[in-house]
Amino acid sequence: MKPFTLYLMVGGGGIAALMMGILLPGIWPGWRWPHEPLHSTLETVGGLAAISMGIVSLQRTAEHTNQKFYPIAGGFLGMGILEVFHAISIPGNGFVLLRGSASLLGGLGFGLMWLSATGKHHTTVKWMPWVMTGGALALGLWTIGFPQYLPMMVREGAFTPAAVAPKSFASMLFFAGSLRFFLDYRHSGRSEDFLFASLALMFGLAELMFTYSVIWGGRWWFWHFLRLMAYFLVLGYVGRGYLATVSELRTSLVQTKQAEQASRRSEQQLRTVLEDRERMAQDLHDGVIQSTFALRLNLERCQRLIPQNPNEALTGISDVLMELKFVIQDLRRHINGLEPECLNGQQWVEEMRTLVHTVKKSQNLPFHLQIDQEAADLLTPEEATDLLFVVKESISNSVRHAHATSGTVSLQAREKTVCLEVTDNGLGFDLGNTYEGVHGLKNMAARAKRLGAYFQVWSKPHRGTRIVFEIAKKGSHAQA
Repeated sequence: MKPFTLYLMVGGGGIAALMMGILLPGIWPGWRWPHEPLHSTLETVGGLAAISMGIVSLQRTAEHTNQKFYPIAGGFLGMGILEVFHAISIPGNGFVLLRGSASLLGGLGFGLMWLSATGKHHTTVKWMPWVMTGGALALGLWTIGFPQYLPMMVREGAFTPAAVAPKSFASMLFFAGSLRFFLDYRHSGRSEDFLFASLALMFGLAELMFTYSVIWGGRWWFWHFLRLMAYFLVLGYVGRGYLATVSELRTSLVQTKQAEQASRRSEQQLRTVLEDRERMAQDLHDGVIQSTFALRLNLERCQRLIPQNPNEALTGISDVLMELKFVIQDLRRHINGLEPECLNGQQWVEEMRTLVHTVKKSQNLPFHLQIDQEAADLLTPEEATDLLFVVKESISNSVRHAHATSGTVSLQAREKTVCLEVTDNGLGFDLGNTYEGVHGLKNMAARAKRLGAYFQVWSKPHRGTRIVFEIAKKGSHAQA
């Protein structure tokens, strides 16, 4: 809506209200309608609306750096509190004094907006809501508790100067506040500024009509209904703001839940990627690297055989080339993100025989096999593959670090478990100083954790090494 149209609506509404206030006494001269329940209802609704608007205005101060809503909030809170006291009081001096004081506090809040708009006196402006609220409570309690000390507010059915003065001053303050908000609206274009300008204008007109009214008369009641219309605008603003806030909170809650779900999915994906990466690193270390090391040992053996037995050296090189093809296949599998080829029990036994034969042939290191085929058949493909890597790493350590001369690979079925043991008679090591730093042993521990297996290493310097890897097989046919 264009500013000119808004100004026309507000100006037209103000002129219409003034015309009604002027015409009513002429239409019904001497008309009176004393109706305290209706009056109390109107004032109570107005007071609660003003208090609600004060609370909303306090919350809105966080969005405005000029702090202008602090005095507005104080004015609404003070006016609302005094209107509630006015609603529960009986007609008399206190009745009129509370009404006039409520208008004066409300007008003061709007008038002081000129001070807060300058950006000065920040600390003073910030404390205004609490000062006005405390003052309103004190004045309301004093008026009800000590009516004998109140000034004369009504004489012979007409308002005294003591009753008219606060209303007149409040009217000027409301008009001043309305002007300030209209100027702000022209500068900012915010509908909120226009709403406050309209409210201040209606309040100012209502207070102006009070000056020329008599209690319970037509103009007096019209003044109350005009103020009630202003409060309906307030309630509409508060209600719209509340609904908008609820809608934003619901949207924010949905977005938060969606973000949490996306975060969980991302976290799960990241965890899966990290687990796959760790698994690939373990397989590379325990599989490809150990196979490559074995090929190197075979090539070194062939190199030594060339001067003495070139035919056997050529045979050994042919074997290395054949094994190299399998290593390349494993590397391609890892590069393409494929799982290593899983084994069944029979294949696992064959792999053990080939591995032991290769080590004995290339390094003259005999490893004795003690394998129960039934125990091997109890292994799942994943378990068989992991145990193959454990044996490869163990034998590799025996060759490279332990300088062993013999060893044993045992796979036996025990009560509800399948137990793998790899031992050698090598140099051994100090578990306290070495175990945590050996990458291969850490991989074994990680495999055991993944399979839910029992894993233990025994070793002492010059006393050899024993590795135990025990997998639970509940409900299996393992024998004691």
